[in-house]
Amino acid sequence: MAKSLTRTVGVLATGLLVAGVATEGDAATPASGRAAAAVRAAGSGIDAQALSERELLGDQAARRKAIVRTGPIFNAPTGGKTKQHAIATQIAQLISGAPKGAVIYVAMYHFSTQDLAKQLAKAKKRKVNVRVVLDYESSRYKAYKTLKKALGTNRRKSSWVTLCAKGRGCIGPRFNHNKFFLFSTTRRAKKVVLQTSANATYNSRDLQWNDALTLKSAGVYAAYRRYFYGLAKQHHTGNYHRIVHTGKYTLDFFPWSSGDPVSQSLDKVSCAGGTRIRLVMGHFTWRPIAQRLWRLDNAGCRVQVVFGHVGQGVLHDLTKSGGKHGGPELRYLPENGHAYEHSKYLLIDGRYRGKKQKIVSTGSSNYTDPGFHGHDETLLTVTDAALEKQYVANFGTVFGHGKAIKSADARSVAPGVVEPDNADDTSENDS
Repeated sequence: MAKSLTRTVGVLATGLLVAGVATEGDAATPASGRAAAAVRAAGSGIDAQALSERELLGDQAARRKAIVRTGPIFNAPTGGKTKQHAIATQIAQLISGAPKGAVIYVAMYHFSTQDLAKQLAKAKKRKVNVRVVLDYESSRYKAYKTLKKALGTNRRKSSWVTLCAKGRGCIGPRFNHNKFFLFSTTRRAKKVVLQTSANATYNSRDLQWNDALTLKSAGVYAAYRRYFYGLAKQHHTGNYHRIVHTGKYTLDFFPWSSGDPVSQSLDKVSCAGGTRIRLVMGHFTWRPIAQRLWRLDNAGCRVQVVFGHVGQGVLHDLTKSGGKHGGPELRYLPENGHAYEHSKYLLIDGRYRGKKQKIVSTGSSNYTDPGFHGHDETLLTVTDAALEKQYVANFGTVFGHGKAIKSADARSVAPGVVEPDNADDTSENDS
């Protein structure tokens, strides 16, 4: 396997200028005031603020009272609209909270929800700078036409929407599969990042289990912002491979030419002392990770995996006989024939890099060959015990809804769960 070119990128200045791309307006005065009344965020480990219709539509007085709630949000495709819309509501809050002169950046694969397009259009109308990069797939949706009319496509202006080239990603050779939002200022906070597994589609909102992590970090924001402009400029390469370390965060930007950061991380795990590994994955077809998970279970780690779709080879690797501890615990999650797993996170609780740590890795990439080596993707890894605890709670919910798998026989699972090892996860209909 060819050795990947790895570039370790330092924390970037937030005043980065990119030739030919407007970057003005990235600093704005935050609003002041206390939070509005809070309601319990269904499916979330935190409390989210109650939003009136007035606030969602961008009322300036309401924005002055708002604050950013950081941490994870988890939606659930069962249990009613509040749970289904948990992530969409968080995004709407952040958009409505951006004041005049702020900048919102969006990078997305499928973008079909008209309500989100209208929220961004309203932000532009109140003189927020809105910049959006979409995969070409989104050009077929009415929501893209709404954005195009509201924002325009001239990247030398303060607001715009742009598409990757047809049949490829903005950087990589396959797709722009990213799903992130950046806010220079929103709801009395600066440098806010929201990384999610959810596309901006009705299926993502109503039929999928997804996660979204909101954080405030100048270093993380700057790294994402640099990558965003790399997408917008569309400098094509199959070996982008940037790694950024800033504080407790590590970011991996794709595509890589070979290898993957998850396998590298698993190679640094020790099972001494009862390490636990929990994985939730939409599409899982990349066998090097499956083989490591089986070996770690065999070495004494407790490994639990739940997925929406799995490759035949990965299923074979995870259910291989002869393991000392019975092999990883596996479950799949299409539920009631339609609701299915789409989150993409890995949790490590135990000895990692020689000491006890709690790790969360989440992002846009499925564990597939195209995800690591063909798509524009982002992986965000956080060392944080409190955050890991919140994700563990969601894992328990998701795993509890899943159906157990004991063998590699594809007939033992629901139709459509097992897929070819070379399947591209973006072939899934997600409108």
